[in-house]
Amino acid sequence: MSRTSRLLLIVLICMTALIVAGLGSYAAWSRSHQGVVLGSVTISGVSLDGLERSEAEAKLSEIESRQGEAVIEIVVNGETSTVTAAEFGYSLNIGELVDLAMRSEREGSFITRWRRWLRSPWDDPIPLELFPTATIDQALVEDYVKVLDQQHGVRPMEGDLEFVNGRPVPSYPSPGWLLDSAEADMEIRAAALNGGGTVRLNTVLVEPDTDIEQIADAVAAVEQWISGPVVLRDPDSDAELVFTAEEIADATILSFDLNRSPSLRLSIDRRLVTRKVSAINDRVSTPPVNAYYEIDENDRVIIYPSETGIGIDADAVGALLETLAAGSDRQGVMTKVAGTQPHVTTEDIENLGIRHLVSQYTTYHDCCAPRVANIQLFADRVNDALVAPGETFSLNRHVGERTEEDGFVEAGTLVRGELTDTVGGGVSQFATTFYNAVFWGGYEDITHKTHSFHFARYPEGVEATINWPEVDLVFRNDSPSHVLIRTEYTDTSITVKFFGDNDGRIVIGRWRNGEGRLRVVSPGGPRARVVSAMTSERTEEREPPEALYRANPELAPGEADEIQTAKPGWTVRVTRTVKQGEDTQNRIWTVRYVPRQEIVEMHPCLFAYLTEAGVVTLPEEEETGAGAGESPATGEEAVCPEPEEADVAPVLPEELTDRFPELLHEEEGQLPLDEEDGQSPVEEEEEQAPVEDSDQ
Repeated sequence: MSRTSRLLLIVLICMTALIVAGLGSYAAWSRSHQGVVLGSVTISGVSLDGLERSEAEAKLSEIESRQGEAVIEIVVNGETSTVTAAEFGYSLNIGELVDLAMRSEREGSFITRWRRWLRSPWDDPIPLELFPTATIDQALVEDYVKVLDQQHGVRPMEGDLEFVNGRPVPSYPSPGWLLDSAEADMEIRAAALNGGGTVRLNTVLVEPDTDIEQIADAVAAVEQWISGPVVLRDPDSDAELVFTAEEIADATILSFDLNRSPSLRLSIDRRLVTRKVSAINDRVSTPPVNAYYEIDENDRVIIYPSETGIGIDADAVGALLETLAAGSDRQGVMTKVAGTQPHVTTEDIENLGIRHLVSQYTTYHDCCAPRVANIQLFADRVNDALVAPGETFSLNRHVGERTEEDGFVEAGTLVRGELTDTVGGGVSQFATTFYNAVFWGGYEDITHKTHSFHFARYPEGVEATINWPEVDLVFRNDSPSHVLIRTEYTDTSITVKFFGDNDGRIVIGRWRNGEGRLRVVSPGGPRARVVSAMTSERTEEREPPEALYRANPELAPGEADEIQTAKPGWTVRVTRTVKQGEDTQNRIWTVRYVPRQEIVEMHPCLFAYLTEAGVVTLPEEEETGAGAGESPATGEEAVCPEPEEADVAPVLPEELTDRFPELLHEEEGQLPLDEEDGQSPVEEEEEQAPVEDSDQ
């Protein structure tokens, strides 16, 4: 390497070393001056050179506080008050100023900043002067102006109108003197931002929004309003509604508001109108008529439509009263309206769905027996019962316990296999009639109980008994319409009718003297439920037990009474089929009738003779109780006449001669009973009630 090359290399190495040393020194200097203001920065004559950020902010806060203490002298109409700029929230943009100061000498590229640093020993820094921006809270200025307005101004008085003790009381408008708030805001703001000073303000004349003519017109309108009575006549009668001037004044509601049109509004308290209308409404109104239905003599369902009531329209009367009170013509005709709705409308009745007679059944009985009174009273209780769709109907629940207080009388009831008089007896005939209306109407049988004994006066297998409270008859209305139950009776019959909607199908049945008849009056439409039934042949026939003989001291000597006839028992099956369109439902009831024992009562002396002769066996209660010649009821010994000859038997009643021929006197034979003393057998209509303690 030549000498020149070596010299160049040495120079290059030295220069590189100097540059690296310079850069290192600059980097060290930058780190040591990080976070301080560089160069020459002044704000409002205060230097920030070399200050850290917090120190610069503190310096500027001192400037802000000093400037905020500037006093503003405010003179209003010659009266002076003072306030400082700080009271209006005076503040400087300190954060923005410090940011600008911190960027001094730090702008440009790295090389630019390094070169500037290298020249700093010989070149003075470029001076930077920043100017602060001051702000105040405008809301505080506006609030202060309002305070000045309250202290030095007089607000204009707006006109008004009140109603006091039934008379209009006007308040007429007057002008006021107020500060020009826009000018006051501007001048106070300028003084606060510019180091204080004197602000001179004056109040100016301010006219009210109301003029005297408006108030005068309103007073005239009110005077007209209460100038005299208002009379409303009824167009259909001579009735009148008279509202006196005093009543109108007392009920007037006045509202006066200049911000709306019209500014004056007069109205009447509707309580006055309601009170007045109520006083004559009964005389001039037509009350509403409820809809209802009737069943005519041909069992047609007739609906009588509802009628809307017509009465005085209190709202319309109130509006008319206000119109007439505001004008010169103070007479008019009261308004009527058809608006009072009935409690039961035509739609309500139609929605019941009661269209026609669905089923009817009648059974017959002898006239005038005590049981007939019970049957008819029971029917009265059930008459007009209404069963909604899906509801169940219980005879016991609907009628309640049968008591003498309710009018029921004693009649035959089967108690432990024997006919006994109880209050309300005999109503099972109504239950059977009712059940057949349910049965042939196709309604759902929830529960029913047949008689234990068969009675020819009821349809075999299709009958029911009832007794309070256990033995009940309950059905469910499984149709979509209500069911109306109607009952009718004569001295010798009881009828139950079900009205509803079976698409026009009507079935009427009856049972009389052991024979029944069922007639389809109308076949109905395709939606009708068609009911058919079949009763099987009798099976499981059972013979009655031997006759029961017993003493009865109430019978005359030589008299016998057959109080219950013998009858065999058997079983039948009843099948009911209900068809509706393609749907078919079958239900089967197995009915078992128990054999009925014959019961014969006779005078105790005759009973004693027959037991001693060995042809009659003592009942269990008599074997353990009264003797053969005593009354089982009283236990007292019966006085029996002594026969003239010991081998001569007493005369037997006609009813017993065929039973005990061996006891007949061979020479004299059996004498027939006189007609008036003979005991006739129980007729079918008075046969024995069922064994389940039911009301026959």
